[in-house]
Amino acid sequence: MAATTTLRVRPSTRDRIKRLAAEDHVAAPELIERLVAKEEHERLLRAMNDDFGTLRDDATRWAEFQAETAAWDTASADVGSSQAADVT
Repeated sequence: MAATTTLRVRPSTRDRIKRLAAEDHVAAPELIERLVAKEEHERLLRAMNDDFGTLRDDATRWAEFQAETAAWDTASADVGSSQAADVT
């Protein structure tokens, strides 16, 4: 069993955690782990979105990015075509 620790929360928050965990048929620690992972994922997506916004605001860098993406898309299509040919 993994090591655990105590986390202080308001009684109303504890009750909400218990309710959500029960609805999902999981223990409270598992629910909390999932919620933390979801928050980390959402923060990563927001950071990436912010970075793309910054990139889009610079017309030169955005055009370079689009050109590079197009080159990778072409290369990926070429690999996909050759793999499809190998299957037949």
